[in-house]
Amino acid sequence: MGQLQQGSKKGAFSRTQPWNMRYRQAAEEAQGSTTARAHDDRVFKASGRITFSVLLACFVGACTGLVFGYDIGIAGGVISYPDFQRRFFPQVLEAHADKDAFCKYNDPLLQLFVSVLFLAGIVGAFLGSFTAKQWGRRPTMMLGGLCFLIGAVLMAPAVHVAMLIIGRVVMGLGVGICVMCGPLFLSELAPYHLRGAFNTQFQLFITIGILVAQCINYGNQNYEWGWRLNLGLAGLPAALLMVGAALVPETPAHLVEVGREEQGRQVLRRIRGAEDVEVELQDIKDAAVAARSTKVNPWRAIFSRKFTPQLVTIVALQVFNQLDGINSIMFYAPQLFDAMGSGRREALMTHVIIGAVNVATTFVAVFTVDSLGRTFWMVEASAHMMACEVIMGVLIALKMDPVTGAIPKDITVGLIVVVCVFIAGHAWGWGPMPWLVCSEVQPMHTRAAGTALATIVNFILTFIIGQCFLSMLCSMRYGVFFFFAGWLAFMGVYTYFLVPETKGVPIDEIEYKFRNHWAWGKLMAKHDAAQEAKVVDDIADDLAAARGTSSCKVDVAKKGKPEM
Repeated sequence: MGQLQQGSKKGAFSRTQPWNMRYRQAAEEAQGSTTARAHDDRVFKASGRITFSVLLACFVGACTGLVFGYDIGIAGGVISYPDFQRRFFPQVLEAHADKDAFCKYNDPLLQLFVSVLFLAGIVGAFLGSFTAKQWGRRPTMMLGGLCFLIGAVLMAPAVHVAMLIIGRVVMGLGVGICVMCGPLFLSELAPYHLRGAFNTQFQLFITIGILVAQCINYGNQNYEWGWRLNLGLAGLPAALLMVGAALVPETPAHLVEVGREEQGRQVLRRIRGAEDVEVELQDIKDAAVAARSTKVNPWRAIFSRKFTPQLVTIVALQVFNQLDGINSIMFYAPQLFDAMGSGRREALMTHVIIGAVNVATTFVAVFTVDSLGRTFWMVEASAHMMACEVIMGVLIALKMDPVTGAIPKDITVGLIVVVCVFIAGHAWGWGPMPWLVCSEVQPMHTRAAGTALATIVNFILTFIIGQCFLSMLCSMRYGVFFFFAGWLAFMGVYTYFLVPETKGVPIDEIEYKFRNHWAWGKLMAKHDAAQEAKVVDDIADDLAAARGTSSCKVDVAKKGKPEM
């Protein structure tokens, strides 16, 4: 074959492609190959129909969010139960009358009960990255459900705080595994043009789990054993996940990656409802070939210069997911409104209202993410959530009695409205979009490790905020709301300029969005140029060794790639 020529009309190709794919494409076109990858929307959409199989798989994958959401919702409620406090945190109950409104729930052990789950979740996410790659996504979800179920069984009959903490740790392992694997499972099964709608089901089910838990908290608040029932019922979503995972297929991406190509083809036909799935299968096969061609461990690869844009993106988005201030509301809303003088019963009802708004507004993301895009909703949410944080801070600063926590009734109603508007921004923006983007942007080789890393970063921030928020509220008072408002301003600017839009792009083609990006593309082009120069030098060295001279290396360096 003659020397490859760049820039011919028929063989033209983009410099934004990886250098090795540019050569391959040019070679295919030079040979008149009919297998060059020109992705036709008709082919993709014909094989992307919504079938019962893919809907069932979507439901099961989203149940990982249900497990997570139930825990978020139940934890904040049970710690407000007097019997629960009396048994495990009597110092909190005794301090209610003595501390000022901002500080009466400021207890390190109480905060540890809530946040230790996320420390364990870090371990669970790391473990899940290995099981998802070696065993598959489906067994990994079953393992996560099993851990969560065991944690619920340990916590419900607890008689000592140590038993509670151990149960939370085991439950945390399950949460970490589920949160790492759920979005990955959904992204790999979804038709590419509906991937946003499918993946946001994870966030939708988180909100449903939170709302169900909040309703249970409200309904059982007058029973001494209510907290035991609330904690024990966590086993139900875990059991649902385990049974569901046994009924759905493994993702085609994992099957092809481990060499079970024919099984992957059959699963694609089943979930797409079409016989002709070769275009999508070829995408997966190409990604699998690239994954197998590297011997570098995925955890080492993800920290290499080659994947710097994806690494920075997933870390930044998961940090932002927590620094929008949402968990300060969702974990501690009953305590927050109780501290404002609303009373425990009213505070729990407020929590239920917040949960209902959370569920309803998440549907906005589900129905619009594939038309308006990911970055649109993150930027919009940054702006309007920042305004809400400022309003809450100003109202509390001006109208709240710092000793009794009393707030005029009309101001309290106004605060609830502002909190609901704030929740809406998270529900359609900073809630679902970071998980969606983080599950999309990684190539196949690092996808499980990248999703695990996103979960780990998220849980580290969740732990820090869960452990520190009540102390921050005590020391910063209303200033805590301005703290989160400042972060939201930065998040909106960062997303607008540095996060590529991924809507409507096949999952194994998203790398090219980074290559065409004004900032990330330059960084990746430098890496590609260095890699290309290294390969050319290696080829020259081999030829020089074969001919017994070093002159070839100079010729190759001047002329480009040698003839083949």
